[in-house]
Amino acid sequence: MTSSSYTLLFGLTADPIHKGHEQVVLNSFTYAKEHKIDVEQFLLVPTYQPNLVANKRQPRTPFKHRFQMCEMVAEHIRKKLNYPVYVTDIEKKLFELNGIKSYSYDTLQATLTENKLFVLSADHFAGRWPKFRKWYKWQQLVKENGLLIHQRPGHDVNLNFIKQLKAINQNVFVVSDLPQVDISSTKLRSQLKNILPLAQNAISKDVLKYIRQNKLYSKK
Repeated sequence: MTSSSYTLLFGLTADPIHKGHEQVVLNSFTYAKEHKIDVEQFLLVPTYQPNLVANKRQPRTPFKHRFQMCEMVAEHIRKKLNYPVYVTDIEKKLFELNGIKSYSYDTLQATLTENKLFVLSADHFAGRWPKFRKWYKWQQLVKENGLLIHQRPGHDVNLNFIKQLKAINQNVFVVSDLPQVDISSTKLRSQLKNILPLAQNAISKDVLKYIRQNKLYSKK
């Protein structure tokens, strides 16, 4: 790595944001410290109208709520650990400007900072034919930004594919041997809908309170 400072960007639906997401943020800073990567800022990027692959669904909760939940988590991490974690509404602004769903490549381009690392989970890089190969301008995305890939339970990265990515940009890193939180957002929404106790352990207290106050996942 060079001595430059990096902006890390983590795209997420945040429907809702949970402790699995929080662990990715914490692991990013731990990995950066261990590998002498200077992090200028870490940006949570809640999706607005994303172009999706692999049968993913559009977020069901309004953007304003998902953004606010991200804000609560970012503020908590800043206060507790003094990490420079913030939230950006860049995807909402892009949609309002262009009126079309955004690709990650477009979002990264529109984020006007240099030396970016895109934070992703290992499931996009697992298997014989990694899903990341279906992404819009994926090679250009890697070349211009670099990647910080986080291990995820049940998803082992394709090491040959990682080598291909490193040939495009040496700033492709795989975070391993750090704590992981195995949470499914789909199951979590079901837990919240049925007011089951598991959700209480998977979401921060402030976010859980916000969810209940706004009845975000209540039975209709």
